[in-house]
Amino acid sequence: MADTICLRIVLMSLMCMVLVCTVTIGEEIRDKHNNTTHDGPNQVIIDSDSRNVEIGDEIVLKGIIDKSLIGGAPSDVVILISAPEGSLADTFILSSPDQHGKFSYKLPADVGGTWGFEALYNGVNSPKIMVDVVPSTKAGKTTLTLSGWPVYPRVGDEVVFKGRLTDSAGKGVPNREIGYQSDSSGNKSGPNGSTAGIDWDPLGFGQTNQIGEYNFRIPVVQEGEVHVRVLFPGDGLYTPSESKVISLIVKSA
Repeated sequence: MADTICLRIVLMSLMCMVLVCTVTIGEEIRDKHNNTTHDGPNQVIIDSDSRNVEIGDEIVLKGIIDKSLIGGAPSDVVILISAPEGSLADTFILSSPDQHGKFSYKLPADVGGTWGFEALYNGVNSPKIMVDVVPSTKAGKTTLTLSGWPVYPRVGDEVVFKGRLTDSAGKGVPNREIGYQSDSSGNKSGPNGSTAGIDWDPLGFGQTNQIGEYNFRIPVVQEGEVHVRVLFPGDGLYTPSESKVISLIVKSA
């Protein structure tokens, strides 16, 4: 009888030790999982000046890349854009970081809804951020978008441009005259596409259609950097606006 009791006590002690070890190991695994850091989110960061903007305002994006990813000469950061339905924003754009790894970009919020942004650099993604765009409280405020393709044309190619003029609610503004301007003097754009100091020349005029869209074509005839923008002068109902500047790098044929 005594032997049986001793055996039971030994077995119970062993079971308790197993349970304690199991709990301890489980806690260690959970601690390691919770403390694990992922290089991607920590090495590439993107954010916006504001998580709430009005239609027609600019979404200002800023970010930084860990220097360990840059190495020698820095390459462009790819900013991935998830825009609400109806937007003519590009699905991705490029931004050049400075020597400290900082980068920035501005784009007009042409429709309401939730916008998403991620930065990609050398295969490493940043965490995704969201920006809510709401109707403007300013009646008659307009936004003018512009995109062009191809971005790297060759001499003799024809570049197709398109865009849209929208009001404070994100609806297209029809039957409005817009002007196209360019500079093909070979002036270099500054950091992050800055075009301060560029001399603009009239290129032509067009008109928005019933849903506020427009398009035009430009043949490129010489190598170098060509800058293009579009302007809406405004009228009695709508405020003036201008598009972002598109910079093309023209290569030899």
